Amino acid sequence: YKIGDDDFVLSAGSRIVHEKGYDLLIKAIALLEKDIREHVRVLIVGSGVQVTELERLAQELDLEEQVILEKWLDITDFKALIANSHVFIHPARVDSYGGTTLGMALGVPVIGSYGAGAAVDRIEQGRNGFLYQPDDVRALANLITLLYRNPQLRSYMGQEARKTATSWPPERGVEIMVNNAI
Repeated sequence: YKIGDDDFVLSAGSRIVHEKGYDLLIKAIALLEKDIREHVRVLIVGSGVQVTELERLAQELDLEEQVILEKWLDITDFKALIANSHVFIHPARVDSYGGTTLGMALGVPVIGSYGAGAAVDRIEQGRNGFLYQPDDVRALANLITLLYRNPQLRSYMGQEARKTATSWPPERGVEIMVNNAI
């Protein structure tokens, strides 16, 4: 992916459709200050009807160096990508669950929108990640900037994200579903 040692890697992935909000992520990258933007690499993994549109948007915003679209990866490779990222982004307009839990399980801080169900369920604002309103690309850009500039905060949030993930074993999910069954 031609990622340098001083690059700031953001990962995201799912079906590439409007609801997932990857166009919003690309627009947020365009809002970053130039000195930050030139070090950012965003790897969006997946396939879907919006791939061509995202490629065009990245080109229009002169972000071909920053935005990398990758087709589906084997789960082992996808997990390795996330684990080696500085931040996992879950920019969904609407998503019932999504990749927030995978990012957290791999010890990566997550920036997720209030439209992403898993992000809302699991993120404790400022502790293990950040939440923002889905269409607020300026807020997303500001959160990316904050984590770019604060490696100690990223490290702390990654550790806390992992703690959050381990506090949600499968048995806890089953218990919740059983206790809330109609």
